[in-house]
Amino acid sequence: MNKFVEYRREFHKYPEYGWREIRTSARVAEILTSMGYECLMGPDVVNTDSVQEAVRPSEQEVEESKVRAIAQGADPVFVERTKGWPGVIAELDSQKPGPVTAFRFDIDCLPYEEPHTSGYRPFEEGYISCNDGLVHACGHDAHTAMGLGIAASLAERKEAFTGRIRLIFQPAEETFYGAQSVIEKGHLDDVQNFIAFHVALSAENKPLPSHTICCGCKDFLSDRQLDVSFHGRAAHPCGAAQEGKNALLAACSAALNLHAIAPHEEGMFRINVGEIHAGVAANTIAPNALLRLEYRGETPAVAAYAGKRVFDILDGTAKTYDLTYTYLDYGDVPAGRSDDAMMEVINRAANKVPWFEKIYFEGNVGGTDDAASMITKVQQNGGIGTYVGIGTNTTQPVHNAEFDIDEDCIEAAIQIGVYALEELNGLPT
Repeated sequence: MNKFVEYRREFHKYPEYGWREIRTSARVAEILTSMGYECLMGPDVVNTDSVQEAVRPSEQEVEESKVRAIAQGADPVFVERTKGWPGVIAELDSQKPGPVTAFRFDIDCLPYEEPHTSGYRPFEEGYISCNDGLVHACGHDAHTAMGLGIAASLAERKEAFTGRIRLIFQPAEETFYGAQSVIEKGHLDDVQNFIAFHVALSAENKPLPSHTICCGCKDFLSDRQLDVSFHGRAAHPCGAAQEGKNALLAACSAALNLHAIAPHEEGMFRINVGEIHAGVAANTIAPNALLRLEYRGETPAVAAYAGKRVFDILDGTAKTYDLTYTYLDYGDVPAGRSDDAMMEVINRAANKVPWFEKIYFEGNVGGTDDAASMITKVQQNGGIGTYVGIGTNTTQPVHNAEFDIDEDCIEAAIQIGVYALEELNGLPT
């Protein structure tokens, strides 16, 4: 078995949620160090002040993550180097004039329970998640392995490159502030070229199977998430019910009205109420309710429209049910667009990889990835970037607990990355 497939399976077996990726970071740094890289870790990678309390784990959770990392085979020296913060950056510095090119590889997982099901390959072949309620259901385990493969190829041929090549193993893509914390640490300030990979995207609005690739995506949606708490008043439903203020009904009404927001002609708009928690007892008017929602827009105008409508509905609901609400704002991930110039680089690279039989110039992400923040930052520098879709047959769609991939895509992606770097940072011929 290819060692980078082995790495993918290792990371799949030990998944870690956003801002808790201590074992993953320690192992990535250990492997990169064995290749000859000097690694930045933890607070040297991420601006810890960027990470709001809403997503930051407690001190106890951090310590538990460190203890678990060591118990699951991470080197204590590298665990200690994290200082409780995930993230790794390795850089090949050619000591020759040339551009700075950065790759982003996300390393976090999702908070689901992976099923122990007969016929499901991770279960059958012994790399199913051993961390309860956590699973790599979006391919970040494969992305991490791709990054290590590119690093290995560069280390073997470092004299063939110019400039600097920066490999960013980024935490917390599935939550918030992962990319932004790296940006605010300054690691994108000098980057002229930027590439991110993601498996299982689409092209022509159809999933990309094995042996296909899209060279970039331009349909990123912004994403904003809110936890909305409705504050009502408890009362008995049969006695003095008029004194009650039903937060549960308010949350349900708000959820229905939020999902009725009209689309916008300028671009895609999505909204989802993912959770409602309310009430205290069957015989009590619910005095409290928590509603968790997100909304996404393809352009700033669409996102602004969505935000206004969301808060119009929340305000109207509170007035209708004569109660109040507060909210916790997890922040905003912006939309973004890949650059044609970098997509053309990927197109030329893909044509050199026999595994790819069908190349789509433009694909669809149809959602959000904070790589868009990094692309936007590089574009503000005057540089170019792209978000590449690596085709792979899958057992289920992304964000399904039974998601698994055709692992042959890992080696193909490594080759794409190296060929792209030969054009961007290769010695003149």
